[in-house]
Amino acid sequence: MWQRARVSGHAQQRVLTRAALSLPSPLSVLFLLTAVVLLIFAIADIKQSARFADIFLVAERLEQSEQVSLETLIKTAAKTDAIVSGDYCRSDIVMAGTTLVLNRLDAANEITGYDAWVKAADDAESYMRHAVSCMPTESNLWLRLAIVRAIIVQEPKAIARLLNMSARLAPADEFALLARFYFWNRLNATTLENAHLSVESDVSLLLKLGDSRKVGPALTRISPALLPYVKTAGAKLTAERKTSLAWFGLNLDKLP
Repeated sequence: MWQRARVSGHAQQRVLTRAALSLPSPLSVLFLLTAVVLLIFAIADIKQSARFADIFLVAERLEQSEQVSLETLIKTAAKTDAIVSGDYCRSDIVMAGTTLVLNRLDAANEITGYDAWVKAADDAESYMRHAVSCMPTESNLWLRLAIVRAIIVQEPKAIARLLNMSARLAPADEFALLARFYFWNRLNATTLENAHLSVESDVSLLLKLGDSRKVGPALTRISPALLPYVKTAGAKLTAERKTSLAWFGLNLDKLP
């Protein structure tokens, strides 16, 4: 009797041991949940990439300066509406869409196709506002939104605010400085005055620290509105720096 009870006790202990061993540890449960979450995100990314495959393809061709027909550009750019309406904020999707809407706006002709130009401009502004809401620390997007606003109507204070934001986010990046200078050079005196601190900072940094091989060609034609800022910043440069810029096409001592 005693032996039977002993055997029964051992059997129960073995059952309990097996049950304990079969229960997953907290670490394995956490690992499993993490894997499931990552799988869900991966599937969502694949679905988004597939949905906007045409946008990626055409944007890449445009960025590589390959030929894209106007019909293809208009048709594919129309699909960027889904990025805004669906509130997609994945950075590669947003940037590809940006390339398309800006190229569509650039291709539109205000004179011969005014209605199409208005739609392209409105769509571009709506898209760029979505883009900056998704990536508010991306200086280039604020600059592009400012460009779109200036194309539609040059509102000095509004455009100055957008450009000031771009300057604050990338105050010393040479690519951003050159891009902003290109735009500063096309704005009127009132808009420049509204953003004068950013203009002064950009021009000064570009002349003082920019690559002369890039700065010289970029500043060979300076607008009358921007000229005073360039002359003021140029007067503070060393003789060696002026010589370097002059070698690549910008002779500050011969400015009008």
